[in-house]
Amino acid sequence: LKILTFLNIDIRGFSALSKKIGPQRTVAMLNHFFMTMGDIVFKHQGIVDKYLGDGFLAVFGAPVASATDADNAIAAALEMQTALPAVNDYFAGEFDRPLAMGISIHTGEAVVGNIGFEKKMDYTVIGDSVNVVFRLQDRTKSRPNSILLSEKTRLAAMNSILDLREVGTYNAGVNLGELTIYELVGRQTRGRTGP
Repeated sequence: LKILTFLNIDIRGFSALSKKIGPQRTVAMLNHFFMTMGDIVFKHQGIVDKYLGDGFLAVFGAPVASATDADNAIAAALEMQTALPAVNDYFAGEFDRPLAMGISIHTGEAVVGNIGFEKKMDYTVIGDSVNVVFRLQDRTKSRPNSILLSEKTRLAAMNSILDLREVGTYNAGVNLGELTIYELVGRQTRGRTGP
């Protein structure tokens, strides 16, 4: 088992939007969105683990873990938030409303490895912690363009002074118990000011 930080990003209202703009524009829009947000993940030492239709799961800490994995995920999420208006400008006039998204972040144990069989093998992650990041994603639906993170990520973020708003608790089951959930409003890096 490894301690990893997971980031899930998801486009809001995607099904209705894709029906409206048709398959070709949907693919173009998704590819541009994934390129923009995926580049941010890699810039902050994360990897995109898997695409999930209108979103993706990113992992910080695999294959090599570092003490700043949670900080890197938080920095990536805030940069994604900042990048969204430019994505919307790129598609200006094509959609009747701007794209909105939700981001969730959780830190915890997972199994990492090549999973599958010889015809289809993926380097991927499995475990309770992966489920938690998806449950947190559900909570972002009532908060467009928000970043929600778990108490575990808050505690793991060593180099950041986080501006957080508590939004409730989530019972993550027998193994993980009750987790406090926070909305991330901003951060400062310890020792210097700025995002």
